[in-house]
Amino acid sequence: MKQFIKHKIFLRTSLLFLIYSSLLNAQYNSTNFVRYNINNGLSNNSINCILQTSDNFLWVATKDGLNRFDGQFFKIFKFDASDSLSLPENYVMSLLESSDSTFYIGTWGRGLCIFDPKKESFKSIDPIGSENNYIQALFEDSKNNIWYGTTTKGLSKFEPKTGKITTYSKSLNSFPSNNITYLLEDKNNILWVGTWDNGLVEFNPKTEKVVNYYIHNNQDETSISDNGVWYLYTDADEYILLSTFKGVDKFDFKTKKSTRLTEELPELNSIKNSTIRLAFKDKKDRLWIGTYDYVGLFLIEETHSEQRYLYFRNEEDDINSLSSSRIRWVYKDRKGNFWVGTEDGLNKLPFKNNFIQYRHLPIRKTSINGRVVSSIFQGKDGTLWVGYGGSGFDKIDLASNNKIHYLNNSSNNSLSNNDVITIYEDRFGIVWIGTMDGGLNRFDKRSNRFTRYLYDKNKKFGIASNWVQQVLETKKGELLVGTNEGLQIFDRGKELFYAFAPSLSDSFVIMPQYVSVNSLFEDSEGNLWIGTWLDGLFRFNPKTKRYSHFSPDIKNNYSVSSSKITAINEDHLGNIWIATHSGGVNKYDKEKNKFYHFTTKNGLPNDVTFGIQEDQKGFIWISTMKGLARFNPVTENFRVFDVNDGLIDDQFNWRASFVGNDGSFYFGGINGFIKFLPDEIKFDSIPPPIAFTSFKIFNREVSLPQSLNATKKIELNYDQNFFSFEFSALDLEPNYKHSFKFMLEGIDPDWVDANGRPEAFYTDIKPGEYKFLVKAANADNIWSNPISMAIVIYPAWWNTWWFRSILFIVVALIAYIIYRAHLKQLLEIERIRLSIASDLHDEIGSNLSSISVDSQLLIGSNTLNENEKELSQFISQTAKETIEAMRDIIWFINPRRDFNISTIFKMKDTASKLLAGISWKFQIDGEIKIDSYNLEVKRNIFLIYKEALNNVVRHSSAKNCDIIVKGIHSTFYMIIKDDGIGFKNESIIENNGLKNMRRRAEKIGAFLKIDSKKDSGTEIIFTYENKKKYFQK
Repeated sequence: MKQFIKHKIFLRTSLLFLIYSSLLNAQYNSTNFVRYNINNGLSNNSINCILQTSDNFLWVATKDGLNRFDGQFFKIFKFDASDSLSLPENYVMSLLESSDSTFYIGTWGRGLCIFDPKKESFKSIDPIGSENNYIQALFEDSKNNIWYGTTTKGLSKFEPKTGKITTYSKSLNSFPSNNITYLLEDKNNILWVGTWDNGLVEFNPKTEKVVNYYIHNNQDETSISDNGVWYLYTDADEYILLSTFKGVDKFDFKTKKSTRLTEELPELNSIKNSTIRLAFKDKKDRLWIGTYDYVGLFLIEETHSEQRYLYFRNEEDDINSLSSSRIRWVYKDRKGNFWVGTEDGLNKLPFKNNFIQYRHLPIRKTSINGRVVSSIFQGKDGTLWVGYGGSGFDKIDLASNNKIHYLNNSSNNSLSNNDVITIYEDRFGIVWIGTMDGGLNRFDKRSNRFTRYLYDKNKKFGIASNWVQQVLETKKGELLVGTNEGLQIFDRGKELFYAFAPSLSDSFVIMPQYVSVNSLFEDSEGNLWIGTWLDGLFRFNPKTKRYSHFSPDIKNNYSVSSSKITAINEDHLGNIWIATHSGGVNKYDKEKNKFYHFTTKNGLPNDVTFGIQEDQKGFIWISTMKGLARFNPVTENFRVFDVNDGLIDDQFNWRASFVGNDGSFYFGGINGFIKFLPDEIKFDSIPPPIAFTSFKIFNREVSLPQSLNATKKIELNYDQNFFSFEFSALDLEPNYKHSFKFMLEGIDPDWVDANGRPEAFYTDIKPGEYKFLVKAANADNIWSNPISMAIVIYPAWWNTWWFRSILFIVVALIAYIIYRAHLKQLLEIERIRLSIASDLHDEIGSNLSSISVDSQLLIGSNTLNENEKELSQFISQTAKETIEAMRDIIWFINPRRDFNISTIFKMKDTASKLLAGISWKFQIDGEIKIDSYNLEVKRNIFLIYKEALNNVVRHSSAKNCDIIVKGIHSTFYMIIKDDGIGFKNESIIENNGLKNMRRRAEKIGAFLKIDSKKDSGTEIIFTYENKKKYFQK
C-alpha cells in the first residue's frame, strides 16, 4: 500500500494547475503561515500528531522525538539508554490526553507510555509486550477505557483502573485487520475502526464482537472508495467522513452506505482519487481536507449565499505558505489557531486572521501586478486603483476579482512610467497617475486613453516636474498637483499648469514656490493643508487668505514633531492628524493651536508613519515602517498588528492608504496590500495562561525534585541567593505580543514591568521566606491572574536560630561564670577591706589611742622639762591627727559604708569638725551620684575636699566659708570659697597640700582650678565628669 501511495504522488501533482483554476479567490484570502522546523528547535520536521494538553502546552509528535512547545521554545524528549524513565522510543506516532488529564503517548516500536508531568518522566503501560508494538491510533471511550491501534498487533483496550490490557487481532479473535489507523465511538457506544488494509470496522466493545466491516466493492457504488481508511470524523452521529486512499467518503450511519464527497462538492472532483490524510469539520462547520500526496490543504467554507474554497500549499515564492504540501496532521488549539503538521515542518495559522491579503505571486495569473504598493484609490463605481513602485498600476473589480494591468510600453497610449507614486480619480471619473519620472498621466477609463503631461523647460505653463507626488481635487473643483518642485493648479479645460499662488491679505507668511509637496488635504472648513519634505506643514485659509506655517521648534514642546510630512487627515471632532517621517504622529488642536505628539515612547511601533485613517468608532489607524497601529484617542493606547496577526508584511509604504466606499480600509506595503473592515477585526478578550519555563541559580539551570510547574516551593541555601525565573504565556503567541509583570513579595514594593522580557533576575537576596508572582497580558492588554512560587532561602548555619540560641546560652553561661568569679573576687576584696578596716581600727587605732593617752599623761607629769612636755604635746597632737586620718581611711575601706552612709553626709560632718569657729555653709544642688563612683574616685574627691578645708583653717584667716556641691547630668561640681587673706596666683609656691590636690585630680581625670586674690579670699573649683570605668562595681 505504501508503494502504491508513492506511485500516485506523481499523478496527483499533475492536477495542481487544474485545482488552481477552480480556486481563483485563493490569493485574496491567503493567510500567513508561521513555520517551525529543526532550525527553530523542533526535533524533526516530519510531524505525526499535535495535541494541546490541559496545562496549555502544545505537544508535537515527530519521527525523531516528542516536542513540548510553550509558544517560544521547544523542549525535546528523547530516548536515553541510561535513563529508564526517558521516552521509550523516539518515533512518536499518536498522542492522547484522557478525561482525567493523563497524557498517553503511542510510540512506533515501543508501545504505549504515560507522561508524568511532575517528574517529566515516562512509564510504559505494557513493558513486556511493548517491544515491536507500533501504535498509530489512540482513543478514550465513554467508559474511560483507552483503546490503541497498532500496525501489526491489532486493536488493544487498556483499563486504567485495573491495568488490564485486552487485545483483538486476526490471530487471537479473528479481528478483520491488524493494522489499525483510527478509532471513533458513536452515540450507541459502538466503536468504529479505520484500518490500513480492510476498510471500516464496526465493533461492539460490550460483546467484544465485530458487528460488521465495510470494504470497497468495485461492483457497488455505495461501498467505500478504498480499503485504506486513514481518518474518521463524525458529524452529529449522522454520518462519518472517511479519509481514504482514494478521496473522502461520507458514510451514513443508518443506511451503512457511502457516497463520494465530490458528489456534494464537485469543485473537489480533481482530488477524488487523492490519498487523504484527514478530513474533518471545525466548530464553524468549515471542512478541512489534508492530502498526503503533496496536493495540499483544502478549506471549504459555506456562507448564506455561496461556498468558498480555499487552497493552501507550499509555494516556492511565498515563505508564508505551507512548508510542505504533504499534510500529516491538522489541529486546532484552544485559542483557535490551526496547526498543520507536514512532511517538512510545523505550520501555525493564527486565528485572528481578519485581514484580506493581496499579494504579488508571479506564477498566478490572478495575482496583483506589483510587489511594492505605492498608492490606493477607490472610484465612485467601486473600482479599486492600485499603483506600484516599478510595476505600473492595476484596475481591480472587487466584485469579480478581475484585474487589468497597466504598464508602460512603446505606444504613446500607455503609462508614461512604471514607477507610480500616486493615483487619484476626480469627480468626472478621470484617473490621474503621478509617476516618479514620467510626469502626470490622465487616464480616461471609458475610452481607455492615456494623456501624458511631461516637464518641458520651454513650456511656460507646463508641469513643474516629472516627479509628481500628490493630486487633489478641491471642493471648488480645482485640481491641485503636488510635485517635487512645488504646488500647481491644473486647468483641465486649457490643459495648462499654474503655480499655486493665491492672493494674500498680508505677506507675513508665504509658502515657497519650490517645495517638495508630499501630501495634500482639504479639511471640513475648506482649509488646504500642504505637507512637505523638509519644509514642514503649511495651511492656507481661503477665507482669510492667509498662510500658517508649522515647523519643529525645540523650544516649543507643542510644535509639529518633524519637518517631513507624509500624510494628513481629519477626525470627526475636527482635529487634524499628521503622519510624519521619524516624528511619529501629531494631533493638531485648532482651538489651542497645539500639536500633541505620539511616538514609540507612547506605544507606536515605529516613528516613521505613512498612512492615517479614522474608523467609525473614532479609532485612528496608522501604517508605519513596523506594523499597523490602532490608536484610541480617549485612552491614548495603541494596539499594534503585525504579520502574526495576518498582515502581509510589517513594512508599509507612502501614500498607500485609503478608506473605501463600503468602509473597508486599505493599506499598502512592500509586499502587497491588505483590506479589512475595522469592526470585523477580532480582539482577544481571553487572558493568556502563564507558566514557569526555567529557574536558574547564578545563570545555571537548576534540577528540581519535580518539574518546575509542579513545584510549589523552592528551597535555597544562603549562598544560592542569585536566581532568576523565566516564564511564558501559553496562548502560543510570540512573546513580543505579551506584556509581563512580576513581583517578589518582601523585596519588590509593587509590580515590576518586565519590558517585554519574559524573565526576572534577583541578586543578593537575604535569607527569608518570599513569594514570586508573575502575570501576563495579551496584545489587547487583557491580564491573566498571577501564578506564584514560594521561595525559602535558609541562612548560613551560623545565622540559624538554633545556632544563635546555642551561642546565646554559651555566652550567657560564660558571662555567668565570669560574673560568679568576679562576684567571688569582689566578696573576697570586701572581706579583705573589712579585715583591714577592722585591723586598722582594732590594732593601729588602739595603739594610736594608747600613744595619745600616754602622751597626755606625760604632759601632766611634773617630772618632764619644758622640751619634753613640748615633745609630748606634739606626739599627742600627731597621734590625734593620725587617728582622725585613719578613721577617714577606715570609713572608705569599710564595705559596709558603700551604701549605708552617704559620702555627702561624711563631707558635711568633716566640715563641721574642721571649720569649727568659722561661719560656713554647705549647699547641695541637683542630683548627686557620688556614692555610685568607684572607691578610688570617692576617696580622692574626699581627700581633695578635706585638704581644701584644712587650707582654709590653717592659712586663710577666713571668717566665712561657702561649700557648694552640685550634679548636672553626669558631671560632679564642687566649689569651696572663703573670704580669707588670699594670695597672688603668680607668686604662690605650692605646698605639699596643693600639690597633692592637683595630683589626685589628675589621677582620676578631674579638673581642678584654684583662684585667689590677695585680701579677697580663695576659690577652689573642682569638676569631675562621670565615666563608665569609674562606676562602682
